[in-house]
Amino acid sequence: MTSVAATFSYLSKPAWENVRPFAKWEHRLASLLVFCIVFLNGADFVGKAGDEEFTVHWQIYLRLLVSLASGVAGLFWLFPVSYRDFLTWPGILVTIYTLWNGVSVVFSIEPMYSMAAWCSLFGIVLFIPAGMRVLGATDLLKTMGFSTALYLAGSWIAYWYFPEIGIWQEKITQTDIVERMGGLGHPNELGFYSAYTLILFSVLTVSRKVSPLVSAPVLLMATITLVSCLSRTSMLVTVLALLVVLQGWLRLRANTAIVFFVASLAFLLLFAALSTGRLDWIVEDTLLSLTKSGNTDELFTATGRTEIWAYGLGRILESPLFGYGYCTARFVMIDHSFHCHNIVLNTALNGGLVAGAVVGIAWCYLLFCVFFRRDFAIDGLAITIVVVGLVEEMIGAPSPSVNLFIFVVALFWRQLGMSLWAATVSSGSRLRNANQPASID
Repeated sequence: MTSVAATFSYLSKPAWENVRPFAKWEHRLASLLVFCIVFLNGADFVGKAGDEEFTVHWQIYLRLLVSLASGVAGLFWLFPVSYRDFLTWPGILVTIYTLWNGVSVVFSIEPMYSMAAWCSLFGIVLFIPAGMRVLGATDLLKTMGFSTALYLAGSWIAYWYFPEIGIWQEKITQTDIVERMGGLGHPNELGFYSAYTLILFSVLTVSRKVSPLVSAPVLLMATITLVSCLSRTSMLVTVLALLVVLQGWLRLRANTAIVFFVASLAFLLLFAALSTGRLDWIVEDTLLSLTKSGNTDELFTATGRTEIWAYGLGRILESPLFGYGYCTARFVMIDHSFHCHNIVLNTALNGGLVAGAVVGIAWCYLLFCVFFRRDFAIDGLAITIVVVGLVEEMIGAPSPSVNLFIFVVALFWRQLGMSLWAATVSSGSRLRNANQPASID
């Protein structure tokens, strides 16, 4: 009874009260691991190591090494730093998601593939809350921002000097192929990295953690990359996320009036021009420019995703309890774009309805926090996961990288009391790097 009471007392304390001081080497190690997860695990240095075929090569071993190192570090910091984080809300969702997918490996149609992917997931998930505590809010976002910006820079190098890697040949019909800028990955993935870079550096600039002189060229590069990769979903969600990030600025009466006036004037001018009927050809050409196949019907069926959702749902109902095994969607959906194009459906396909329900609850939690527990530092990233998750699988990659990392960070953010506004405390104190929420009078 005594040990149970002690455990309950420990778990009931605020998240920041059980944090020991961290050494400089721990801080550097956490920064390095965040960089490796965000950059190395997301980058494709081989080219065409994507959806069409799966081969084992040095890059796979490198990603497994990153996951192993993350797991070892997470295990080192588990007691007493991050143990409780996995047992309290909403961290318990991450625990259930990870363990249930581990069980699904036993029933996998590709057990070795699922086991390798799950081990990678386990190692990185084990590290994330501890890494957040070690780095604190400011250094965590700076490291993530630097890593995503470096990914964009590397993508431009690949695009210009290594076209076999940087140019993506996308087959949109049986005979038509479109060339898109992919850089160090798929064009859609590059779009996500561009969005994350814009969001992170906007947050760091608005909060005065990074000088505008530093952020301006990075923001310019991210904007150009976002347009160049032709990812419509990323473009849309970036605008929405930046509105979330800049909501404090927009709430000022003078700024709101300016934005409202400009938007209203633009809308009236556009409506007047369209009502003449002379711009119909421009509308049609614009819609066609947003398509890949040259058929505007794809814009109204989510680029064929509605058919994919229907097929994926049917396969889920055929194996509802444990799915087909963690990260096996690429084998199940081989004739339907390799995944379900929805974060909940794809998770349910991999790990069954329980895994899908857990991710669905986490999705609802993030959406709730964006509206009712606002924190511009993380809400821009969270709304990106929420919105893109409607049409992409996001967290089902066999080598977890930036998408899963942000998803888990967003879930743990408020639980750990992360804040950009808290004062940084010296390394010898009980707390470090803004882990304790600020008190702003």
